[in-house]
Parts: sequence; C-alpha cells; structure tokens
Amino acid sequence: MVGQAGWSDRAQSAAVSCPPVIPEPVAAYLGRLLEEHAKTKSGTLADYIPELAQASPDWFGISIATTDGAVYETGDSRQPFTLQSVSKPFVYGLALDLNGEEAVRRRVGVEPTGDAFNSISLAPGTGIPPNPMVNAGAIATTGLVAAARSDPGAAIRDALSCFAGRPLEVDGAVHRSEADTGFRNRAIAHLLRNFKVIDGAPEEVVDLYFEQCSVLVDCRDLALMAATLANGGLHPLTGERALSADAVHTVLSVMTSCGMYNSAGEWLHAVGLPAKSGVSGGVLAVVPGRLGIGVFSPPLDARGNSVRGIAVCRDLSRSLSLHLVDRSSSATVPIRGFFSLAELASRRVRTDAHRQALAEHGGRSLVVELQGELAFAAVELLARAVLSLDLTPGTGLAAVVVDLSRVERASPSVAPLLGDFLRSMDAVGARADLSAAEGHGAFVSALLDDLAQRGGRQPVMFRELDLAIECHEDMLLAALGAARSTPAVPLAEHELLRGLDATQLQPMELLLEPRAYAAGDLVFTRGERAEEILLVTSGEFSVALDTPHAGRRRLATVSAGMALGVLSVDDREGRTADVRADTDAECQVLALADFDALSTSDPALKCRLLENLLARTSALARRLDRELSIHRG
Repeated sequence: MVGQAGWSDRAQSAAVSCPPVIPEPVAAYLGRLLEEHAKTKSGTLADYIPELAQASPDWFGISIATTDGAVYETGDSRQPFTLQSVSKPFVYGLALDLNGEEAVRRRVGVEPTGDAFNSISLAPGTGIPPNPMVNAGAIATTGLVAAARSDPGAAIRDALSCFAGRPLEVDGAVHRSEADTGFRNRAIAHLLRNFKVIDGAPEEVVDLYFEQCSVLVDCRDLALMAATLANGGLHPLTGERALSADAVHTVLSVMTSCGMYNSAGEWLHAVGLPAKSGVSGGVLAVVPGRLGIGVFSPPLDARGNSVRGIAVCRDLSRSLSLHLVDRSSSATVPIRGFFSLAELASRRVRTDAHRQALAEHGGRSLVVELQGELAFAAVELLARAVLSLDLTPGTGLAAVVVDLSRVERASPSVAPLLGDFLRSMDAVGARADLSAAEGHGAFVSALLDDLAQRGGRQPVMFRELDLAIECHEDMLLAALGAARSTPAVPLAEHELLRGLDATQLQPMELLLEPRAYAAGDLVFTRGERAEEILLVTSGEFSVALDTPHAGRRRLATVSAGMALGVLSVDDREGRTADVRADTDAECQVLALADFDALSTSDPALKCRLLENLLARTSALARRLDRELSIHRG
C-alpha cells in the first residue's frame, strides 16, 4: 500500500498526481470555529461605499490553503466579495517587480503608522506616504504600476488572477459606487501629484485604484492568495510564479508591521502573522512556508476590520500554534516516516507462515512516525496522508500507529484536531493507536478529555513503537485466522534441523538435552560465556539489553521452532544480551562442544546444520538492515 520513501517525497508525489483529499479533521475543526464565531453579532457594515452596505451581515466563510496544495473551507467560502484594501499588498508586490525596490522606496515608505487607513498622513517635506498599506501609499503604488504599463488595469487584474489561480473580474457596481463617493481618495491622489509621488493624471490613477479594490474574489481565493505568498510567490495549485521571491520578502515584512493599520501592534502581539484586511469583510493572513488563511465576514469594528475575521485569526493562531515566534514555526518536516507492516516488522521473530501473511497483507496497517512539533502541520499532513488511502472496510486500511518517539513538543491545543482524526478513523472502521506518548502528559490529557467530551474510541497508548507494531501484527494475523501463539514444534520441523533425513535426525536427537523453563526464568545473562544453543520447542523467550539512554530494550522475542544463541557458534566470548522466558517453555539444548565434535564424527550433518544456521543469521541480518534503512537519519 505504501513504500519506504520519505514523507516529503510522498507528499510531493501525492500533491502532483491527484487532487488533495480534504480530510474530515480539518473540515470539522473549521466547522466548529465557524459555528462558535457565527454567534457574534457585533460590528457594522461599511456604508461609506453604498454598494458594500448591501452585503448580508450573516455571510461568514473560512478557508485555509497549505503550500503543498490542500484547501479546506467552510461556510460561505464561495460567496463573492470585493478585495478592497486586501488588494494593496499584491499591487505593492507588482510595483516592486516592475520598478525595483529602490525606485518604489523613493515614492512609498515602509514605516507603520498609528493613523487610520484613509488618513492623509504624508512625510513632511517629501510628501511620501508612510507605507503601502494605507490608502495614500496604495494609490502611490498603483501609480507606479500605471507608469510602468500601457494597460495597467489589465496588468493588475492579471497579477491578482495569478495569485488566485483563476481569472478574476471587476464588480462594476462597486467600482461605480467607489468612484461616486471616493472624494477623500481623490484628494489624496491630487496631494500625491503635488509632491510628484505619482505621475500623470491623478483622476486616472485613483480610478485605477478604485478598480483594483473592486476585483471580485471569494474566501477560498483569499486563502490561496495568502498561500502563494507563504510559498515564496509560487501558486500551490497552478505552480505559476505570481511574484518574485525578493518582492515576497518585502511584501510580507510590510504586512507584518503595517497590514492591520492602527491595530497592527495589537495584531502582531495577539496573532503574530503578516496580514491584510479590507472593508468588505475580508481578512487574509500568511504563515510563511506553511499556509494561507482567508476569512470573510462583512461586519466591521471601529478600525474597519472584520470582527469575526479578527477573532477567527486569533483563535487559529493560538489553537494551532501559528504565531511567528512560536516554537512550532520550525521548518522541520513533521512526518519522518510512513510505513506499512509489510515493511516495518516488530522484534517478535515470526514463523515463515506469519512472515508471509504479513508480507502479503501488512499494507493494511500503517506506522506514521512524527517528529519535531506536534502542532497543526503534523496533524493536517497525518490526516491528509492517511485519509487519502483506500479506506474500504474489509479490504482497505485497517489500522494505523502514530508514533511520537521523536516528537519534541506536543501542543495540547491541537488535541481536538487529533481527536477529529481518531473519530474519522472510527467512522471508516479503522483503528488508530499512539506509541511513545510518555513525556507529553498535558497533550495526552487534553486528547483524552476531548474524546470523553465529544465521543470517540480512546487509543491504546503503547510505551514504545515496537510493542505497538507487535500488537498490530497480532491483530492482523488474528483477522487472517492465524493463531497468535505458536504451538509446540516437533524437532523434525525445527528451523535448525530442516532438511535432515531420518538417518541424520536420530544421531542429532542423541546429542540434544531436554530442558524446561518457567515464566520469568533467566536463561542467559549478557557477558556470560556461550556454551550451548537452545532449540525452542514450545513457549516464548525475550532477548533484551540495557541501553544508556533508552533503558531496557527488547531486541527480539522468539517462539517455538526458533533458536537462541545461534551467534555463539562463531563468537564464544560472551552472550551479547539477556534472555528470559516469557512463558513456561521447553527447549532442546545442543552443547557447542558436541556441535564441534561433528566435524569428525559426522561432517555431512554439521554441514547441514551450518547451512540452516547461515539461513537463520542471514534472515536476522536482513531484518536488522531493513530496520536500519527505515530509521536511518
């Protein structure tokens, strides 16, 4: 079902080869966010542009787009509205690419201001606007585009369309409404012409500004436009470059300090993301390198920002740890490994029949290894990867283990989102468990509380990944009708005696000494001299080792039909690990001295035993090599 490639390769391949599947967990989270903030009824519609006052105060949409092309949306996410001031950073970016930063900086500054968006605030003496996010600066950047292009209106629409990933149109009614009432902006344009900040006719430049503000988008467009900035100027779905990387750097810097007008400082403290709002109710926010956010809700606060939009962005930043100064802003790829049980085996040594069954059907059970921060990015990728697989009951995905052994920090705020993922697994009849969750107590408590409050099967918390893999192997084998425990194995069927005929088995049996162990008995101790091989005929034994960092670790569990101490045939200096009986067990013991004597008494028998020993050690080496290749790095 899945291969051994790293997650980054797999994610890139999935994004290119098929449309992203919208995982229920993220959709469910956005749905809850929408439901919660839809209760807010404060704010007023923008009425100084009469056409905007026709909007419904109940319109409300939320969308998130990731830099690798997944889009999540809820509510009125396809309701058209005009960009208004959200157009400013994109036209600023176009001006930078057309004119160069030095030329733009001669006309527009980059300093934040505590004034309102429509204030007439220019630098003393030069008349340069303080930044491109206030109206004066935006009109100046529009003038720079007009000076560089013969058809600036088409150039701006094309640029905005490239950011959205689809052709955008101008709302003629809103454009006329702005033109009929935009006296203050006309005054600003004439003042800028007086200081030679804009060239040409002020009326033409300001009308072009009205036109860019009247371009129609929806909430999904906003998220993709933001994701394009987050992706360094490349559109996540079309792959087209909308803006140069240098211009993106400048645009995001200015958005961070100036994008929210006279509430920019409060926004940076509470939300901590480059952002831009518009009086039609749109709010756009960027998480560099990761995703874009679009929110639409027309009622505005006293500063001209969407009331619900601000609240949603604040909640998204806090609950998903998106703030620029959060530790979760790390660039570490959150999914380290993505493997099936056909590839990644437990340290329980299986019989040939069980190994074959796991090789054939192990693709129905997955192991997903997370690393770094367990925050929104990790759960979103986890859900998208798993829920895009075949989930057909009975034939598709049956189980997944989410391993946290390499997770440095798990944010409790993301627990409800992981809870949604677990519920989505329940819905398709698949099982999901966690391993190595110790050390993340606050996160685990938050997850269990969420499952208790909103329903859902509580996952089994395995102490380590190997135990989780073994348990899921057992479940898969049981589903296939294979017994977990191995019955007693007669000597003739033992792996070290395979191929022996009756004339060889008889002298071999004379060399073996039966021995019984009770559960818990210590069989070998690390360092003791190796003097015998144990052929297990019933029961189970575990091989374990004390490690300096991870404590006591199981290296293998062997059962009937397998052998203990085979490496001692070559190296008799000392045992390399402890061996203890897990259950009541029986063995046949071959003294190494008797094995050595076969060189003289029965060389053919010894040769056959050595062939079986080589096959056993080769299988062990292949398993270890596969495990190392999976966990390398």
